Formats: sequence, C-alpha cells, structure tokens
Amino acid sequence: MMRATLLLFCVFLITRPAHGQAIDSAGLIRFSDAVLELQNSEFMRSGSLAVSVKAVKEGTNVFALNPERSLPSASTLKLVSTATVLALFGGDFKFQTFLEYDGALRGDTLTGNLYIHGTGDPSLGSDRFKGYPTAPEMIGRWVAAVKRAGIKYIKGKVIGDASFFDKEAVASTWIWGDMGNYYGAGVQGLNFNENLYRVKFKPGVDPGDPTTVLGTEPAIPYLSFTNQVTTGERGSGDKTIIYSSPLGNNVLLTGTVPAGNPVFTVKGSIPDPAWYTAYALKNALSGNGILVAEAEQLPTSPASNPRKIIDEYKSPPLRELCQQANFWSINLFADVFFKQAGKRLSGSSGFDDAATAITGYWSGRGADLRGFYIKDGSGLSPSGSITAGSLTDILSLANKDVSYKDFYQSIAILGQNGTIRNLGKGSRAAGNMHAKSGSIEGTRAFAGYVNAKSGALLGFTIIAHKYVPGSNRVISDSLVKLMTLMAEL
Repeated sequence: MMRATLLLFCVFLITRPAHGQAIDSAGLIRFSDAVLELQNSEFMRSGSLAVSVKAVKEGTNVFALNPERSLPSASTLKLVSTATVLALFGGDFKFQTFLEYDGALRGDTLTGNLYIHGTGDPSLGSDRFKGYPTAPEMIGRWVAAVKRAGIKYIKGKVIGDASFFDKEAVASTWIWGDMGNYYGAGVQGLNFNENLYRVKFKPGVDPGDPTTVLGTEPAIPYLSFTNQVTTGERGSGDKTIIYSSPLGNNVLLTGTVPAGNPVFTVKGSIPDPAWYTAYALKNALSGNGILVAEAEQLPTSPASNPRKIIDEYKSPPLRELCQQANFWSINLFADVFFKQAGKRLSGSSGFDDAATAITGYWSGRGADLRGFYIKDGSGLSPSGSITAGSLTDILSLANKDVSYKDFYQSIAILGQNGTIRNLGKGSRAAGNMHAKSGSIEGTRAFAGYVNAKSGALLGFTIIAHKYVPGSNRVISDSLVKLMTLMAEL
C-alpha cells in the first residue's frame, strides 16, 4: 500500500497539462490508475515500467513514469532510424545499384571484371514492392544488360561490390543465436533479396525423429549444413535456430519443425550477400551463353580502374522503404538506414560511429538523450538502451521536419495494418494511433503518436522490461489497454 501511494505521488508530481489543449482530467486519472495497476502487479514485481506522454506541438509533459530510466528499446528504435534517414535524405530519395565493367571490351570479349556496385539498397530484389523486380527478375535484367553491351565472354570475374558501407556487417553486440536467422541478416553495401534464403526440411513421422534437409531456395550449393533439427509435435511451428557467421559458409541447424508436413520451410540469412549476388549472376550468365573465365567470385577489394556503367537501377522511394520497415519491423531496412545516416552525418557507416553521429544529431536539435545508448538501428542488440523520455523527445522533434508527413504515414495504425493490425479493435485508439511495436526477450514496448479525444497530438513511449517470464500476453494486453486509455485523454 505504501509503495502504491508513493508511486502515485511521484506520477502526479511530474504530470503536466498540455498548453492550449483541454486534457480530460478524469481520463488522465483513469490512465494513471491503469499505469499504477500494471507497475504494482505481480507480473512487474522485479521489472521496470517506463511511460512518457507529451503534447507534440507544445513539447510539454502530459504524463511520465520513470521517463529517464534507460531500458532496451526493442524495435521501437526503428522510429529513430526512419525519422533520421527521412530528415536527412527526404522521402523522394532512391538508392541506386549499378552494373559496371572495367578493362577493355573488344568485339564480344571483355578483358576485365563485371561489377554489381551497390549503394546499400535494402530492397534490391525484394518481392514487397509492386512494379519493382524480384530477385530472379533483377538477375534477368542484368543478364539482358550484358547482352545489350555485346558481351559474350568475360576474361575476369563477376564481383559484388559492397564497398559503399564498411565491412562490419553485423553489430558486435548482436547475439550468436540471432545472426543466422532471417531477422538477424547482416548489412552490406550490396544487399539482395533482403539477404534471405529458405531451408527446406522433411520432418520425420513422430516427435523426436530426425529431419532431412531437402535443399535451399534459392540454391546456394557452397553452404555446408550440419543438421541437428528434429521433429516436433504437430502444430508446434518453427522452433529452429540457424547459427552462421556473416561471412562463413558453415551453417548449424538446431531445434524442431512440426510433424505432419511433407515439407517445412524456415528462413535464414545469406552469409555474405554480395558474394551470393555475384555467384547468382555468374550462373545466370553461363546459362545464357555468356562465359565467365573465373570459376569463383571470391571476396575481392574493388579495383580502382575506371568503370563503365551498363545498367542503373533505382529503388522505390525512401518513404516506401521506411513504411515497410516500420509496418513489418524489418531489421535489415532499419540497419541500412542507420548506416546511411551515419555515413551522411560523420562519413563513417560503422555501427559505433553511426550511433554516435545519430545521437549527436538529435541531441543537437534539443532532445534530452541522457540514457540513450543505442548500438544499432533495428533494436536487435540486447545491450542497447534508451529512455522513454528520449524517444518521445525525438518523436516531437520529428513533427517539425519537412519529412514529417512521410514519417507519420510510415508508422502502422492501431487496429488496421502492420504488426499492430489486430490490436485495440473497437477502441477509440483504433484508427487514431500510429504506433511501432517492439519485442525482445523480457521487453515489450510501443511508441508513436495518438490523436487524443481532446484534439491534442500526443507522442508516447511505453516500455515494460524484465516482467515475469511467460507473461508476454498479459503484458502486451496491459500495454494495449494503456494505449486505448491514452486516446481518451
């Protein structure tokens, strides 16, 4: 009882009304009561709950609880990455990818190398964007460009040029259990098909039976698999973990896939996607009668020889890429934006340098970033942390950018689309709240904007950290309840 009374006093001590907006006092009390109920619940007995709600236009506090406590952001950090890249480059920006060659072209023979020169495009070959080429179509486009150039024989290599970004494909703080899985794909200057491949398993008949790896899609014959995956119960779903390094060819498969499926497919991340892209193009060229002298596309430092461009591809506009990143929480996209922003701000795309540059950018604009210790752009790193107040400050500042409309529309709407499409249905928040969800082991978070009942545009961040294991659903439902009550302010 004493804890609840003291906490209630602290909450109201830091609560401020929004100037010019009549925040409903009864609604604020209901919201505060719900926050305190969750904070004092058995589920949060050893954890932390942080809440920050601010009136965006006025920059004033509406409600705060532990707003300066530094906690994992999970995927709400993607809001920082997308807001930053849109502010720096604008929604019309498009990534470019070039097909080039060096050396001399005499007749139909190229004495030199063919290069796929990327500039970081995370959507190259993705099937998410209508009207843009998928991975097989992109390979076909490059083959056609080589044919148009009159090249039938290449006395050199096909090289994936990923030099636009640094060589640090993954953050040093990512964990081994994430990196081989699709959501832990590394970032290069040349990415392809979202750096995704699929492993096809044939489950056994009964739980505990061994499984058989039938192959991969696309085919990547240079990967070597050690398969320890066994058969799980029917309906148990994908419980596999794929272990691989960003540049290695050895892959360890562990966990279970469910019985009752003739074929069960899981997603992995392609080690060294630039190498794979060159490999795929070389094979396609050979299949179309264009011979390549070099048998392997080994990792090569791009030569400084002059090159001639034979194909230039442009990605969908940045606003569309950011929307996909936020709607569906695509780590690869967010980490590309992170590196792109770091390179623009500091000249370096390394994870640590980008983190320092992006922190300095928002701090210089007036955000209070004490306790803001980011490690990447996606929130995948478990050691990265932010404060609820710092993220809400950034959301308020983003509202002042020319790119704000693109940023706002890139965030999913509660109860309607993206990862939050099934949440808050029937409440006033549904259709009135743009929010990014975040989940990492022991942490559940939401952040975004809500058009409140008072007419105020509120920015908010809610983070629950180290709640009782196994209570994910209860915590998620409780946070959604807080968001629905926020809409009534």
